Parts: sequence; C-alpha cells; structure tokens
Amino acid sequence: MQLFGSKTRSSRYADWVTALVVGLVCSLQTATADIFHLRTGGQLTGYVVKRVDNGDYLVKSDNGAVVTLSRRQIAKVVSQDDTDLLYQARSRATPDTVGGHRELADWCKANRRTKLAKQHLQRVIELDPQDEHARRSLGYQQHRGQWLNRTELMASRGMHKYDGDYRTPQDIALRERTKLREKTETDWFLSLRTWVGWLNKRRSAEAVDNITRITDPRAAPAIVKLLDREDDPRVRNLLIQTLAALNSPMSVTTLVDFSINDPDREVRLQCLDFLMRYHQPINLEPYVQALNDRKYSNDIINRAAVALGEIGNPDAMSPLIDALITTHTFRNVNAAPGNINPTFGSAPGGGGGGLSMGGESNKLINRNLQNLSVRQALVELSRGQDFGFDEKTWRAWFVNKQIPDDVDTRRDR
Repeated sequence: MQLFGSKTRSSRYADWVTALVVGLVCSLQTATADIFHLRTGGQLTGYVVKRVDNGDYLVKSDNGAVVTLSRRQIAKVVSQDDTDLLYQARSRATPDTVGGHRELADWCKANRRTKLAKQHLQRVIELDPQDEHARRSLGYQQHRGQWLNRTELMASRGMHKYDGDYRTPQDIALRERTKLREKTETDWFLSLRTWVGWLNKRRSAEAVDNITRITDPRAAPAIVKLLDREDDPRVRNLLIQTLAALNSPMSVTTLVDFSINDPDREVRLQCLDFLMRYHQPINLEPYVQALNDRKYSNDIINRAAVALGEIGNPDAMSPLIDALITTHTFRNVNAAPGNINPTFGSAPGGGGGGLSMGGESNKLINRNLQNLSVRQALVELSRGQDFGFDEKTWRAWFVNKQIPDDVDTRRDR
C-alpha cells in the first residue's frame, strides 16, 4: 500500500469523481442540498423542490425519488454547501484503507471539516491501532506503554469529566451535593411562595398548617427571601416563627439581624426572645459592631444596647461604656454656604453641640449624642450601678471590678 508520494489509484479516482461533482454543482447553482433530520432518528438528503403552504416540504432525494415530509416528521434541517457535496463524492470514492482515510482526513482539515477529519482518523486507528500520526492527531498520549485519549489519561489520574472539566471524585461529590441543596431550596421557595399566596384566600388555614409544619432546615433560605419582600405584619410574624423553629445557622443569623435592624420594635424583641429560647450562648459580636454605628441616627446603637441588656452577658460592658456618648454627623439645612458655625442645643437622642461645616454641595454638623438605652443596659449588667453618662467613672468602676478581691493594691505592702 502506498501511503505517501505519488497519488494512489483510488486517490486519482476520487479526484475524478470530485471534478465530476464540481461540474454538476456549477450546473445546478440554484439547487441547495439539505439534510433533513427526522424525529424517528433517521435522515434524508436532497433538494427542496417546493415548500407547501402548510409548511410541509416536497423533497427530491439523492436517488431521484420525490417525497413529502411533514413538519411533524422533521426535527431539524441542515443546509449543505458545495464543500459538503464534494465531501460526499470523495468519501464514496475513497477505499476503506489507512491511506484512503488519511488522505480524506487531510482534505477535511484543509476544508475546515474538523469533525469529519476526526471520524476518518478514528477509522485509521481501527484499521491500524499502532498508527502514531493518527493517534497523536486525535489527542492520544503514550502512558505506560498504552495509547490513551484525554478521558482515559485523566481517569488514570483519578479525574473524571464533570460540568465541562476534569475533577476529582471529592469535587464531583461536593458539586452534586450543592446542586441537590440548591434544587431543594428552590423547591421550598416555590412551595412557600404558593402557600403565602393562599393566606388571604380560601385556603388560608391549609397554608398556615403547611408553613408551621416545616422542619427542614433547608427551607430557611426560602423563608428569609420571602421575609425580605413581605410587608404584611401577620405574614412576617408567621414566617419568623417558622424560621425560629428550624434552629439552623441561617435562622440564628437572621434572627440576630432582625433583632437589631427591623424597624418594628415588637419584631426586634420577638426575634431576641427566640434567640434566648435556644438556651445557647448568643454571639455578642454583631451587637458590639452595631454599637459602633456612626450614621446620621444613633437608633441602631440604642437597639443593640437594648438587646445586650436582655442577653445579660457582662462581657458587653466595656463596649457599652465606649458607646455611652457617640458622635454623629447630620445634614444641617440651616447652615449658610461656606460658613463654619457653632451650634447649641440637642439633636434627637440627647447630647451636646458641635460645629457645622457649610458648603455649596454639603452642609454637615457633628453632634455628641447621649445613648439612654446604653446607660440602661449598663445599669442592668452592673446590677444597679448608675454613673449616668460619665464614661470615666464607669470605666474606673469597671476596671476596679476586674481586680480580684484577694489582691492588695497598696504599694507599701
């Protein structure tokens, strides 16, 4: 068998057939060959003779027969160009040999028919399993004396194809769990949204029963998402109670957030009550961070102080002392542009004065505010001590309480 050098007899025959097809194509420039993929799994190649008004095709097949294909029979129609017709002619004339398929693979590559080229190279391997050129062209590599494609090579390393990439079994298992969790959360959201929609209708009792019976912690994200968009106090109360009953990490995080940031005082206290019913230590960090809030209002600081007083953990005393009086910035609409004015009186929440800084686009005033709820929380945590808003006295008392009673601090001993 001659693989290289002068053309083989089969190659010359393929060229002759190709030339013949080129002539036919040129004489039938108005005709377009199409491939009709049928829903049954087969396919028909031919020319569209006519498109009937109802959408059916009148097709002249390669063998000259004229058939009618209904729209229901056809899965898709793929148009062929001249290169496709040339390929059909060459493939029919190519012998089933290593040389024949190699030449046709090269022709396919030159004419940008990569998928077809791979098919012919794969046939080369079937005819000659040790053909190195075909193996490497298809991405095979030598591994311990064997030719392995990429999938087989990665499998030998413990990697498998998943979501378009090669991954370890552990990674695949994690992704599978994530997909299952996301699907479950989506299912819960769809169910909860439906039940919430029933609450003001005839199926209200059924909806309440369905919601209150939820015990799956994976429903928590759906409940939180619905809470973010719900305004009806009764519905919010029902969802918060259901969320609290789940006692999941998301439930705790959401209850803490609501106990500080919800505008409704009753909701804040209810969420705090749910947290305390868990009979577990409550993380003070979110409340301590809220004590550092320095936005226009000091509402968040006082809300956090109320919660810390209810929680009753003495570890909150030091940050509470720091938050007795806080400085906040307000917009001063009365300041003249470009002026710096001293101000007197009090802002909402109590406190002293400050300086206003005027400007054409920004008029601001800083004020020191006394936080009454912070003071009340300190009185509760100190079991009755009250030094008002005197931070230095509170700090001295607190430091003194940290010294054990059996330590004598006198320097002359």
